[in-house]
Amino acid sequence: MVFKKFLFALPLLTLPLTVSANWSTGAGYLSFSDEEDGTELSLAAMYGSLAYEFYLEDSSLSLVPELRIGTGISDDDVKIDFGPLNGTINVEMKSFYSFSVRAQYNYDNGVYLYVVPSYASVDLEFSAFGESASDDDGEVGFGGGFGKKINDNTSVQLSYEIYDEIEVFTVGFNYQF
Repeated sequence: MVFKKFLFALPLLTLPLTVSANWSTGAGYLSFSDEEDGTELSLAAMYGSLAYEFYLEDSSLSLVPELRIGTGISDDDVKIDFGPLNGTINVEMKSFYSFSVRAQYNYDNGVYLYVVPSYASVDLEFSAFGESASDDDGEVGFGGGFGKKINDNTSVQLSYEIYDEIEVFTVGFNYQF
């Protein structure tokens, strides 16, 4: 009787070990840029990520939901000239987060290509003329990229995303458990 219970419990005990094999964590650099009416804005951020890869059975395709959380590492000054009101507005990224689900095609040589719909929210602070204000804005975006597995656990990737005319370039490093 004890042996039957053990045989029943064994798959349940090993399930967390097999499920955790698809988790990955990562870090990277993001560059945000936007140009409107001849005014260009560029901001940069560092992020950490957590993802899980769902392999589709008998296929080279996988789905990868990912959460990225980051903080700004650079700010930018935007010059304004509205007749009597002219000067510089300092724009600083305080934080951002994004959630995405990559549809990824995995090649046998470790290269992978993906397309990604995502939602991102950015917290910005604006300072000018001794005053400051903040804005937390979220957008749905779409992009794509490619990566290369360096070994069984590590990979590097490059991506491009666009959110309502804001371009985001990303360089990232991932470690899979």
